[in-house]
Amino acid sequence: MGVRVGLIGAGAMGRRHLQALSRDSRVEIAGVADAVADAAKAAAEPIGARPCRDLADLAALKVDAVFVTLPNVYHGPVVLEALARGLHVFSEKPMATTLDEGRQIRDQVRRDGRIYQIGFNRRWAPAYRFIRQHIDAGFVPFSANVKINDGDMLTPSWYTNVAISGGFMYDTAVHLFDMVAWLIGPIERVTALGRQSCYPDYDDIALLLRCAGDRPVVFSTCGHASWAPPQERVELYGDHALLISEDLDRARYTTRENPHADWQQFPSSDTVGLWGYVDEDRAFIDACLGTAPPPVTVDDAFSSLAALDAAYASIAAGGLPTRVPTE
Repeated sequence: MGVRVGLIGAGAMGRRHLQALSRDSRVEIAGVADAVADAAKAAAEPIGARPCRDLADLAALKVDAVFVTLPNVYHGPVVLEALARGLHVFSEKPMATTLDEGRQIRDQVRRDGRIYQIGFNRRWAPAYRFIRQHIDAGFVPFSANVKINDGDMLTPSWYTNVAISGGFMYDTAVHLFDMVAWLIGPIERVTALGRQSCYPDYDDIALLLRCAGDRPVVFSTCGHASWAPPQERVELYGDHALLISEDLDRARYTTRENPHADWQQFPSSDTVGLWGYVDEDRAFIDACLGTAPPPVTVDDAFSSLAALDAAYASIAAGGLPTRVPTE
């Protein structure tokens, strides 16, 4: 028994998921759709899939599930159409670029019971797994300091177009909004300041998050930092203890008794594995087959979108604290 899959959006992210899915023997990739015919053909033919134009073409191939890897602004409407067609959906982040579309997706998934999973691949990356394992074993984070940067905002070409991206934070920083909620607790309030330094979009943003249990988190993100590592760093502060990660393959746990604990380095044979895409996609296929629930739910997706919405509302209000909507 397997899952017949279609993918819409044959750009870099779509090709990455095709790589990951090709490693799962339970998956039959039936078609790859893209508005650019040559892009669909180039992605589909090497894996024996059919090039398609749009979601309707994929549905005509009798797929069970669809991967939505389009530019951000198209996530909401295409996911809603796929759900209306009765398909299971894996959607790359963000869930949508408006809170209204996010609500529609959440409500339709709740009503119809289709599998929905959002692409927060970092939950499977080894450095963050290391941190989560220590939290599950009893480490309690009281506060945190996190950052995630881009080297530039020129690739893809639509990145600086807010009408397509939703805003800089919708594309990259959204990952750490999810990490904060997953590792520390739900984000309840956001205070944010933004600056347009090198691009027409806000590309320097500083945030103060308040999570459940009155836990403060300092969060910064920059879109013009060069590609010098670490591009992302997470520090969680516990009872005289520190959990820290740098990028996706390096972490350590220090305590009062062992303040100089060694860094743990997590090797991986390739980027698709290291960045969590292989395990993430396998988890979605598990959910489609009914062997496990989706590990990143539609409510997780909506929570990250709501935090983004609150952050941009705070920037627009000159840094006023803004509550994160829950409904």
